[in-house]
Amino acid sequence: MSDTPLTAKSRILAVDFGDARTGLAATDWTGTIAVPLPRIDSRDRAQVIQKVLEMANERESQAIVVGLPLTLDGTLGERAQHTQQFVNQLQQATPLPVATVDESHTTDEAHDRLKQGGMKAKKRKDHADSISALVILERYRDHLRRPH
Repeated sequence: MSDTPLTAKSRILAVDFGDARTGLAATDWTGTIAVPLPRIDSRDRAQVIQKVLEMANERESQAIVVGLPLTLDGTLGERAQHTQQFVNQLQQATPLPVATVDESHTTDEAHDRLKQGGMKAKKRKDHADSISALVILERYRDHLRRPH
């Protein structure tokens, strides 16, 4: 995780980057409530970056956090390296701080939350990416709350 001068009350956009679907979540204007946003359905990385930046601008985000799929031993496997390339391109495209947080098990947690909410399996798949981004956002905000 990157250390930034942000607080848990900063306006943050979270990204769950995927090959075909990218989930988004963000804090509200006060930086206190986290909400899932519509996902981006695209395989074009440049288009995904553009849409992420448009959303960050629209929501007046102060930072972007991207989930990094680390391996069980905490290293960058093939998938995490692919995501890190996306993060690097995103960092080059925006003056906003771009941080990463381990996204291990966020998809499972997202499906569990949706299931507990009574959502049927087929519908859960449509919302899981943005709920995963919400979990990423919560993890990052927890990191910001901890004393450094």
